[in-house]
Amino acid sequence: MEDINVIKLDYDKSTVDGDVLFIDDKSYNCNDLITIFKNEKQYKEENSGIEFAQTHFEDKLGYIEDTHTFIIGGDIDDSSNAIWDDVAEGFEEFIEGLSKIATKPFKIATVSWEENGIGVYYIKYDTSFQSVRLGSDDWEETDLFKEIAKENGFDMNSDDFIEEDEDHEDGKSPCDQVCDELYNQLLSAPESLAPNWY
Repeated sequence: MEDINVIKLDYDKSTVDGDVLFIDDKSYNCNDLITIFKNEKQYKEENSGIEFAQTHFEDKLGYIEDTHTFIIGGDIDDSSNAIWDDVAEGFEEFIEGLSKIATKPFKIATVSWEENGIGVYYIKYDTSFQSVRLGSDDWEETDLFKEIAKENGFDMNSDDFIEEDEDHEDGKSPCDQVCDELYNQLLSAPESLAPNWY
């Protein structure tokens, strides 16, 4: 089984020079967006083992210089807008670019909060590249969403399901309350809504 949210890159096509990461002839000014680790030992001292990158890597994006490994945290909330403004790419396009110089298959599952709302990305690369971003509007069709609604006693077929709830302290609709609970689950288990092909 491959490590989740870990991409092994071609040694000849990924390098670091100061605060700049070069990937396949494109440069990325890391600043606070991508954390550079000199080696896997340094990474492990600051985080847990690489096999737990998805759930235990506290930064958003990282690169281990000596092993040419790119790491994605399970929660890239609040970072993606700044990153993609800087590199003029979307997250999926960025990872697809990495797949072109990946030396092994990989899987990515990560939660994001962007201008277009909360989403969760599922990306798989083996012989081909597959990806999907499920925004919170897509969650309502999932079994997990329906299960949470049922556990909270909400009737999804009710006209009141999407209406604001004046009895709730934030005035959120039952639908929004279920989304909040599901979002919190995704932060600790980003693979919860993974599609069948993942």
